Amino acid sequence: MRNLLFIFLAILGTSTSISAQNGQTRAMLKAIEGQWELDDNGNVTYVRVVEADGLSKEEIYSRTLNFFVYNYGSGKSVIQTKDPELGRVVGKGLYDDVHIGVSLVTTYVDTWHIARVDVKEGRARIILTLTEYEKKVTGGSTPPSYSTMKVEQEFPINPKGYAKTVMGKAFAKSHERALATLDKIEKTIKEGNTTEELENDDW
Repeated sequence: MRNLLFIFLAILGTSTSISAQNGQTRAMLKAIEGQWELDDNGNVTYVRVVEADGLSKEEIYSRTLNFFVYNYGSGKSVIQTKDPELGRVVGKGLYDDVHIGVSLVTTYVDTWHIARVDVKEGRARIILTLTEYEKKVTGGSTPPSYSTMKVEQEFPINPKGYAKTVMGKAFAKSHERALATLDKIEKTIKEGNTTEELENDDW
């Protein structure tokens, strides 16, 4: 009888925890509604135009390229395109461990993204696209399993996607990382990669 009571309480506790997690996920997604859009290929995309009055195309390109060199120059994050004449830099990057979901198993989610910057006199346009999730699931007596899924195939972009709590939180946190990247690129374009004193130092 005591064992049955223990099992009942365990199930009740798990159910309550799942309900709380679902509510938290809904709140996170509600808070970011309308802050992203889908491109023609169904990818989650962010577009930001940066006004950089007084800076030439060459200066903006140089600062943009420096950002990618610092942030996409090693490991899994790489520069894919450098075209000074066209005024375009494209990098492919990975947001590591955007979310770790713990329940009966543990799910680690990373998010791939493409960051593209087009520059011209006095302004730049940043296009950032979330492309794929890499998932690792561990727990139990089986070896870890690995999978790669397109962002648009998973919840919440696909309302019928599985693991709604884990993937909903992964999306919300990927969104936060994307906005942080946009902010960093904009700051670099306007201020340089280091500080104004170092950028202008007469060494």
